[in-house]
Amino acid sequence: MRILHFDYSDFFRRVVHDLILSSGHAYFNSNQGADLYHILAHDEIDVIFTGMELSDMSAEDLIRDIKNSKYKNIPIVILTSSEVENLNKRLKGIPFYDFILKEQLTADLLNQVLDRIEDMLELQ
Repeated sequence: MRILHFDYSDFFRRVVHDLILSSGHAYFNSNQGADLYHILAHDEIDVIFTGMELSDMSAEDLIRDIKNSKYKNIPIVILTSSEVENLNKRLKGIPFYDFILKEQLTADLLNQVLDRIEDMLELQ
């Protein structure tokens, strides 16, 4: 799978980069939501991972932009350190596929989420 990852943190982008590559997937990243359409126009992306904050916008804005575009069917997974209750409140009404708490992120959990997405995409 080809995964596009947005996060303001260089450190966390490196962590996710290493996990994704070690799992055999392709990795693309940016810390700016403004790069979204440039990347999508040049690379076929299967899944988008995003943190809650980017250097130039919030996850809410990024997800709304994606869901109102021709790329609306790309599954979005949120990587967050927010409490689940706060996340659900903050993203109420904004569609996303799944979320992973940053503290719980492991290669196994990442692969479980990607396997579910791959199964879903095969059914479409």
